[in-house]
Amino acid sequence: IDREGFPDGFTLSRIVVVASACAHSTVAYLRQRKRADPRVVLIEEKVRRGKAEAVNLVIAESVGEYLVFVNADALPEQGAFSRLLRAIDHDRSAGVISGNPAITSKGGVASGLVQLMWETHNECSADLEKTRLANHGTDELMVVRSGALVSLPPGLVNDGAYIAGVAKQRGYSVRSLVSARVTVEAPSRPIDVIRQRRRILYGHIQVWRLVGEAPRTAESLMLLSPDRGFRVVAKAISRHPRLIWTLPLASVSELISLMGAIRDTLGSGEKHAVWERFGD
Repeated sequence: IDREGFPDGFTLSRIVVVASACAHSTVAYLRQRKRADPRVVLIEEKVRRGKAEAVNLVIAESVGEYLVFVNADALPEQGAFSRLLRAIDHDRSAGVISGNPAITSKGGVASGLVQLMWETHNECSADLEKTRLANHGTDELMVVRSGALVSLPPGLVNDGAYIAGVAKQRGYSVRSLVSARVTVEAPSRPIDVIRQRRRILYGHIQVWRLVGEAPRTAESLMLLSPDRGFRVVAKAISRHPRLIWTLPLASVSELISLMGAIRDTLGSGEKHAVWERFGD
């Protein structure tokens, strides 16, 4: 944060950290940072209550015109915050602008699957932005205008999708910024990829029901606008031809994940409110 170098006219007023059932060493480090920097607001929770609860705590403590969200397992590249802030400040119609995720590749099948999914996701975001149809926020890294901020309903799974969906309904545009890169941790096992995707797809269905419109993502385009969806996938693979080997397995794992998400929707998806950590 200190090395970021925010643009002229911007001041970092507050850093809100929600530490839910974190390791003792992590909490000790955060307490040290809080003592050293009065801008840090540390909220400690002994029990994980779900991301929606954590995000609402962050929103309640936020100040100023813009709020930048960063997931705990995401690492923004230096300058990403500044690029997002400049972009949203220059576009008064924008309510949400997301960063551009990439994975920390560990090699193997799972990394290949996740890389294909993120490359397709980023291609989809760029394609939708051209026609101002984007309504999905990438919560790994995103900046939100204070006027577009909303509290999350209890048990919500996908906070970025919900915040962006509501912002779009309120008349704001939803954008992404290729130059605001953020690396995210990828599951190391294919079964963890399926579990993660099942939760995310359940969350998208949940947002669809709450907002009244499905988040426009690569997977929803494949169902609602197949021509556009296939075109997005083809562009992603054309940029990264070596990922074509993952396509059959990705299709199968996505189908399994979707079936599980639909089953959860018809039953109870409460287990998704508190995300499973990789390896749990």
